[in-house]
Amino acid sequence: MYILLCWLEHMGLGLTVLNQCRLIVFAMQRIIDRKVYDTDSAEQIAKHGAIVDKGDFHALAETLYKDSNGEYFLHCQGGAATEYAEQTSNGTTYGETLELLTEEEALDWCENRAASSETVLEEFADLIENVNTAE
Repeated sequence: MYILLCWLEHMGLGLTVLNQCRLIVFAMQRIIDRKVYDTDSAEQIAKHGAIVDKGDFHALAETLYKDSNGEYFLHCQGGAATEYAEQTSNGTTYGETLELLTEEEALDWCENRAASSETVLEEFADLIENVNTAE
């Protein structure tokens, strides 16, 4: 987890105030089928949702990654009221998981989450039909 401390300057007073704004990025590493999948070392392709605040029950973020072997995986995070919530003895809490995706599933995810067309074309051009190109 990385915490970015934001410095704010009051222009009228000329004072510098340290405001502890937190930009929280949750990294995840998991071993699946004897392979390591790590969000820190993989290439981020696209993201859906806001940065997750573990205290926000409805916060949800999904990030599509591609590892150095060309395999796609989805890092999913969500608050206690989302599909990614984890069950505890006291109810539900923030949860996160990694899901492996085929190339076709990764493209479907991008289409369903309205990823930018530039990203989709760059990453999945070989799977897209009728690509209009300027001549």
